[in-house]
Amino acid sequence: MSSISNSFLASKRFWLTGPVTLVVALVVMLAMAAWFPPGAGKVNNIVMPLVMFPLIWSALFFYTYLTDKLAKAGWIMLALFLVNSVVLALQFWGA
Repeated sequence: MSSISNSFLASKRFWLTGPVTLVVALVVMLAMAAWFPPGAGKVNNIVMPLVMFPLIWSALFFYTYLTDKLAKAGWIMLALFLVNSVVLALQFWGA
């Protein structure tokens, strides 16, 4: 039993598809509040990221799970994380 769980946790696809996808989707959702227009009711930039989170997560999940090129998927996830982290940092530090 332990060899199955150890091989599963050693899989790069597991880490990229599981925790990394969740963290990147959360960062994208948080950054959307900064760059999504507020709209007429001034709540679109809050509501739309919450509504779109399942779509963002599922797109990233299925891409990383079904791709044959894990390195490319990893670089795409890193790029999404870095770009949205910069947007968040600029939003919080007021630059």
